[in-house]
Amino acid sequence: MIDWTPQIGDPSVMGWVTVALYFFSAIVSFKVATSAAALFAPETRVRQKQFWLFMALILFFLGINKQLDLQSLLTAIGKYYAHRDGWYEHRRAIQVSLIVGILLSISVVTAWFLFYTRSVLKSNWLAVLGVSFLLIFIMIRATSFHHMDILISTTILGVRMNWILELSGIVCIGYSALFSNKKN
Repeated sequence: MIDWTPQIGDPSVMGWVTVALYFFSAIVSFKVATSAAALFAPETRVRQKQFWLFMALILFFLGINKQLDLQSLLTAIGKYYAHRDGWYEHRRAIQVSLIVGILLSISVVTAWFLFYTRSVLKSNWLAVLGVSFLLIFIMIRATSFHHMDILISTTILGVRMNWILELSGIVCIGYSALFSNKKN
């Protein structure tokens, strides 16, 4: 049996603030995507719409994942099959392969997306910076698996580094979406 129950992944005030920011920024990004015809010049309209729709989808998924902790479900499923099928003692090699695969997939998709939307990157540099913060945060979390990396667990003046990385990324994207205009 898979040892996982749905529960709130981060019930702290900062966890809920983070989720609220994810969803707010996703909604604003979606609004920009659906208003692309009014906001952007004809030559960049389609790419802007695609860029902001992609931002909205990423933010929405990350907001859901923040509280449902879906990576724990995947870990529980993997552990179940590892025990059931007798390869639990080899789990470290499989974890490393999985992490490398995730990092490569994120890198390839990011590179493709940046290339595909290159005509609108200059006008959306703040959102690109925000996504970069989020990708760094996700990659650090993915490579840490069960162990918090030293960088993420660092606290400066009562502020955790993971809050800085994650919230900075979300705020950069949301701010960029809020202030998108016809100059783009």
